[in-house]
Amino acid sequence: MLRPCLSLDPAAPKLLLGGKTLADQQQQQQLVRQKRDWSNLGLIAERVLAFDVADYLRFRAVCRPWRHCSTEPHTHGGLDRRFHPWRWVLLREPLAAPNRRCFLNSFTGEFIQVDLPELLDHELLAVTPEGLLVLLHDHNHVRLLNPLTRHVTELPPLTTLLPSKDHVMLSYFNIDDFLATGSGIASDDSTVVLCFNRFRILGMAKPGDDHWILLKYNHDGFTHTPLMFAGRFYYVKVKGVMALQICPNQPPRLEVAAKLNMHVSPISEGLHLVNSCGDLMLIHRQIVPFTSPDKSRYQYDMYRVNLDTGTLLPVKSLGGSAGRAMFWGMHCSFSVPLEVFPSGSISADTIYPSFDFTERSLLKVGAYHLLDGHIERPSGLLQRPNTLVDCLSLSNTVDDE
Repeated sequence: MLRPCLSLDPAAPKLLLGGKTLADQQQQQQLVRQKRDWSNLGLIAERVLAFDVADYLRFRAVCRPWRHCSTEPHTHGGLDRRFHPWRWVLLREPLAAPNRRCFLNSFTGEFIQVDLPELLDHELLAVTPEGLLVLLHDHNHVRLLNPLTRHVTELPPLTTLLPSKDHVMLSYFNIDDFLATGSGIASDDSTVVLCFNRFRILGMAKPGDDHWILLKYNHDGFTHTPLMFAGRFYYVKVKGVMALQICPNQPPRLEVAAKLNMHVSPISEGLHLVNSCGDLMLIHRQIVPFTSPDKSRYQYDMYRVNLDTGTLLPVKSLGGSAGRAMFWGMHCSFSVPLEVFPSGSISADTIYPSFDFTERSLLKVGAYHLLDGHIERPSGLLQRPNTLVDCLSLSNTVDDE
């Protein structure tokens, strides 16, 4: 725990206290100042920030001298990655205050509650991989909110991205049409990529721009989960895993990053991109015949996307020294290490589908073990957190039905 410190230069007492002379008291104060060696405090602040911005904000809250030796987040742009809460996952369980939200640290298992008054008059379109919230005000004005530093970044309005024939959709706004999964910060650290997968369009803009650069794409019905990964936009089509290239003085373009080398039917199968602790993964979701009572009609095959060779490598493990689990949503996903949660609460190398997936409600698939295809039945079918798994599964559920 960080404790408030005393003033660095307390006023020298003018009276004799406790039988000590003024010189004795001054000497004692000098010894205290020598023990408080603040010369490396700036370096400590940098190391705290490199680990987690939430700890950094706690560090700055200790006292005024600690704030003076550390950087004020608001003096830097909202796209400065040092201050992004990329470790924190927004949870959806209801809290007492309408603008209060709970966040989970996917590395440590810590929970915090944050008041976000912006949610009272903004629509939440997406949470980026950096932990920023994509907000929409008055059905037109796009903003990025850092939920921990409260830094707001203004972006061009939607009317500069959508074709004029689609502007009427903004007047009877439906959040399902404007889910912006796949949005995030490009690798140049200055460009925001805004993705509307339902419209199959990408918008690219920098803070201060007056309009979005439009790029259309075709996902062949495969991409349920476009993804920003390591500063690049990815989605899937028949050709393979496609990646967005943004180069200086060149128009943005999409190119093949990895070939599928498999036949996929968009009717009975699906391809989902996920980030598993720094690895780009592809989940192949398909219907298979019943084989035994503990098997699902759905089978999930996972592949690691090797961007160096442009190939897919089948995997049965999510990695981690003590194992990891994947909480998988139709629109967003995250993985967590087992050691930060109570023993037995979640299983290693296991996929937990969100409430968005029909197999959870219709076929009662609560968990799928990659190693042997074994399934676990969900503890509850309603969208309310009964267990830790339910709470985490609800966090990446977008469908409100």
